[in-house]
Amino acid sequence: MTKFFAMALALASSCHFAWADESAGKKAQPSMRFEWHAADCAHCVNWIYAVGPITDRTPKDFERLTAENDVRGVIMVLNSPGGSVSGAIALGTQMRALDLNTTVGRAGVSNSGTARAQWLPDASCSSMCAFLLLAGKERHVPSEAKVKVHQIWLADKNKNILDNRYTADEIALVQRDIARLARYEWDMTGSIDLLERALQVPAWGPMHQLSADELGSAKIRTRNVVPRRNGAVAAGLADGD
Repeated sequence: MTKFFAMALALASSCHFAWADESAGKKAQPSMRFEWHAADCAHCVNWIYAVGPITDRTPKDFERLTAENDVRGVIMVLNSPGGSVSGAIALGTQMRALDLNTTVGRAGVSNSGTARAQWLPDASCSSMCAFLLLAGKERHVPSEAKVKVHQIWLADKNKNILDNRYTADEIALVQRDIARLARYEWDMTGSIDLLERALQVPAWGPMHQLSADELGSAKIRTRNVVPRRNGAVAAGLADGD
């Protein structure tokens, strides 16, 4: 039973990298930033750069972006250490409703002599960010990118994890979030393999980088090339990795 609770407590409202909700009266912490990059060449596509931690206010910030731009079917380029479970589920649901495709990358400047931004593949998508990748209608992970997972922990118990005590209410919260993430994976046409693998990696140790085989079995990678829209080549990454 103790082993079960230790594993169950891996899932709660925020991951080890998440910050407390601003509404809790604490100092506001950094939250994921969204950058809209409109196509400016014949063979380019519109894309969104999402960088930073996922917080409870991230879905609202994304809503502001979608109110100002036609984002349906574009590519979301993710570069994040993870964050709030609730925030990630809400954001992922928004992304799927808009038929977004997903990949991992970071924004950079083109070396073609212009100021056009492009995305580069050597970036990281960790913890709850891996679940955001599942929100893409089609998903691509470049070979240079890193997707890492670990157990997720209660935000206010992410210090002295092994020595903390956990209440019945906290265990109930964890059980709810396990069910929510399992349902989310199903809704995103993902695989339970991602949740299962994350639960096997202690939150107090190093993260586990998913191998190519694990990315495939978890259905995080559904395409071997960058997803396209209307036949256009995605700017910043070639067809192959």
